[in-house]
Amino acid sequence: MWVPQATLSLFAFLASRSLARLDGTKIAHDLQSILSPESAVFLLGNSSALIDTTPRFNVWHSPTYTVSVKPAFPRDVQKVVSYSRDKKVPFLATGGGHGYTGTLSALRDGIEVDLSYFNTVEVDKDKNLLKIGGSVRFRDLMGPVYAAGKAVPVGACPCVGMAGATLGGGIGFWSSTYGAISDSLSSLEVITADGSLITVSSTSNADLFWAMKGAGANYGIVTSLTYNIHDAPNGGQVMSADMMFPVSANGSLWEFVKSWVGKQPAELSLTISLLFDPIAGQFIIVTNIIYTGPLTTGHSIIQPLLNLQPLNTNISYIPWSEAPFAATYGGPANNCGKPTIMVPHAVNLYQVDTKALCDAVDYLNQTVPKDPALQSFVFAFTQYSQAGFKATEKKKSAFPWRDVVMYAQMDGIAMKADDVPAIDAFGKGFRDLLQKSNRKSKLEVYTHFAHGDEGAAAWYGEENVSRLRKLKKQYDPQGLFSFYNPV
Repeated sequence: MWVPQATLSLFAFLASRSLARLDGTKIAHDLQSILSPESAVFLLGNSSALIDTTPRFNVWHSPTYTVSVKPAFPRDVQKVVSYSRDKKVPFLATGGGHGYTGTLSALRDGIEVDLSYFNTVEVDKDKNLLKIGGSVRFRDLMGPVYAAGKAVPVGACPCVGMAGATLGGGIGFWSSTYGAISDSLSSLEVITADGSLITVSSTSNADLFWAMKGAGANYGIVTSLTYNIHDAPNGGQVMSADMMFPVSANGSLWEFVKSWVGKQPAELSLTISLLFDPIAGQFIIVTNIIYTGPLTTGHSIIQPLLNLQPLNTNISYIPWSEAPFAATYGGPANNCGKPTIMVPHAVNLYQVDTKALCDAVDYLNQTVPKDPALQSFVFAFTQYSQAGFKATEKKKSAFPWRDVVMYAQMDGIAMKADDVPAIDAFGKGFRDLLQKSNRKSKLEVYTHFAHGDEGAAAWYGEENVSRLRKLKKQYDPQGLFSFYNPV
């Protein structure tokens, strides 16, 4: 796997730091002596640590830890950061545990800062504000926000951490209406590399606020976040429509998606997923439509799909808080959080080229059936209305992808570790195949879908990199926060 020069420099830097690394028993003892009694410290390898700490979702290219600490209060997080900095022990904060970029493997024998105790959810319906702790997941906040008659953008998988998603921008079905999750962010409480606890907002540390909304993992540990929330449209009800088609229908499906480019309503999000059916020996296509307006209008939107006579349909009108659990036949929700060897690749698409996409599906049909290692791949193409993204000026945040037409994901799931090289090579090749049909000469990818080999310009936008690196030198000159797609 090709690794950018910047990442190689990071590896060399971390290797030099590891010379002074302490053993796990010493680290655990030191942390226990300085943290509050309410905090917990685990020497990894003990059975209790496996039960009481947040498991990682993806075990491909995962970081390794000697100690996991669950701080109880922000002051405890500050002490962990200061200790790690002074002792030159690498660390990583985790909320939902779903970051799956390959750059995380640069962290070896470090400290996991498990934010599980930062799990509060507070809804102020009068002020239209939501305040959450740094480990709150989508599933924890959706019910309270919905019950208040409000809406806030969330992602597709309910067990993913809201904070982590936000720091990379965050996308989901509400993005068609409200844009990136970070566009609804009002303020954050951030612990920086010098151990300070600071408020970050448009009026306090405004330069860092810009960076945190899209590249936030590079600048600190977030213990709480406050969002602007919105009156839920349509009484909080949405239509979720799942349909299953034979792979032969893919041309018609791409044409349906293409028909909405440039005129997709703010209430509509579309996803086309391709999955291999080992029994039939061929791909099937699952479409999911989420429409946040009236049911009658939603039905008229999906009528062209119904006219294609899908193999199966599942159309429901449900509270928006249930949509992530129901969408795509509940597949993402049912598998959310289960430890997996997953090799991700992705690319932002800026046009729907029907011929190129049909050719790509033909390529899948010709190659995947011949190699069992590739048959657990999930290929997902998601299209949101650009109206939500463009409601926020591009200069307001480091999240750059406001003109993407479709987000393409290729997640290769390995049944055994020996399959990883083949999956990795195939995913990269298919990513490059899609990129050739793009309107952009350079690869661009939503950072949370990234493989890890693309580089900062591809993750954060070429126009943002210089400013992000300047802020990195200001807020984290030692590079403590440099494991998740570093700038």
